[in-house]
Amino acid sequence: MKFGNLVIAGLVTGSIYAVFAVCVSVWYRVSNILNLAVGDFAMLGALGVDDLVRVRNWPLPAAIATTLAVVAAFGYLYDRVVLRLATEGRSAQEGIVVTFFFTFALSFFIDGVAKVLFGTDVHAAPALWSGRSLTILSELHVERAGILVLACAVICGSMFWLYIRYTLGGKAMEASGENALGARIVGIDTRRYRRIIFTGTAVLAAVFGIIESPITGYTYLSGATISLTGFIAAAYGGFRKPGRALLAGLVIGIVEALLGGYVSAEYGDTVLYAILAALVLTWPRALGFGSAVSG
Repeated sequence: MKFGNLVIAGLVTGSIYAVFAVCVSVWYRVSNILNLAVGDFAMLGALGVDDLVRVRNWPLPAAIATTLAVVAAFGYLYDRVVLRLATEGRSAQEGIVVTFFFTFALSFFIDGVAKVLFGTDVHAAPALWSGRSLTILSELHVERAGILVLACAVICGSMFWLYIRYTLGGKAMEASGENALGARIVGIDTRRYRRIIFTGTAVLAAVFGIIESPITGYTYLSGATISLTGFIAAAYGGFRKPGRALLAGLVIGIVEALLGGYVSAEYGDTVLYAILAALVLTWPRALGFGSAVSG
């Protein structure tokens, strides 16, 4: 049952890509800004909980609640101070390339703070569902943390998709990204939606980091890598479709696992990115890259 185990491993890995792809695409849909710091919030969640539980001997629920509160407060303040001035101040900047660097700088800032606070070692939050791997049909094995990761990805992606597609708030959020000026004219508070989504996705990323870190472990540099994989998966959803970004993340994870298992564990990633590049060159609009570039 090698194929089945590879698919399960790919789903778990793909879920990691998928959650961050959803965060990137949802926030871009609201603000037209690519958030490259989303993975760093996941890193803060994992390292913060690990430090409070392992070093300071806090109870796990209190450590999780405190870490998420700090992440939420930081995300809120960053939006109120930096992003508000960058997009609404007297020297407001426009364009995806310019605003892209405000979250890029945030990523470097968080990495530096994390290095000072937590050091360079690998850390992982305590497992929320501990125990041996579960066995399915006698030959399929899946880690308990992997089940939580997959469930988190599917639930979060589905909720965002349903909210945007079927609720009035979701339509207002979508309008904020399509035409911010027009949305304000009809009474939609685009600033509030941007603030809510930025803070909310920061907390969601931190939650996911806490859940997923027992599988891979995190260092202060893990956030940038996570953001990059989410960015790639979000691109296949045109940066605006969380449902498609979720699916893209899962598919990329499965393909990566199959290539590692059947082609080469050493060069699997190289082959994967070659395939992704070929697909983009062949069918850019069908895969969503046309809308990603044109906006």
